[in-house]
Amino acid sequence: MKAIHWIIAAAALASVQPSQAGVNDPEVIIYRFPGVFDTGSGVNQGVATSFHCTNFSGVNETIRFVTRSSAGSLLSNAAFTIEHLETFTASTHATHMYADDDLNTGFVTQGTTAIAATSTNVICTAVTLDASSAVPNGFALRGIRFNPAPGSQE
Repeated sequence: MKAIHWIIAAAALASVQPSQAGVNDPEVIIYRFPGVFDTGSGVNQGVATSFHCTNFSGVNETIRFVTRSSAGSLLSNAAFTIEHLETFTASTHATHMYADDDLNTGFVTQGTTAIAATSTNVICTAVTLDASSAVPNGFALRGIRFNPAPGSQE
């Protein structure tokens, strides 16, 4: 009789599908980038800040960019879905160098952008650059990592 119970329990456990983490999970802040700058210029003009994020979680994730002015007022709050192993770029305004999504922040100096995601298995970098240039012409911003990926050291 015990053997039958064990077989039933094993069958029940085998039929349970593992939960897929991802876009329905709560967002957690994973980075904050101080020093965000944008001249408020048009597409492919002036100076912009670009954020590059890669998802290595195994499933689609939601990633959110929240940009604030130096005084703390909200300039932009935008969420996007990023696929597994996709590198996604969002900029304070469109740049010539990258295929980026526009955060439409307008003019910002000494701002900050918080990046939240539905997984800590997302890595991000940022660069302030000449939006009209097709060649690298800028400088990297130092991001502060919150909630690191398990087993990583950043």
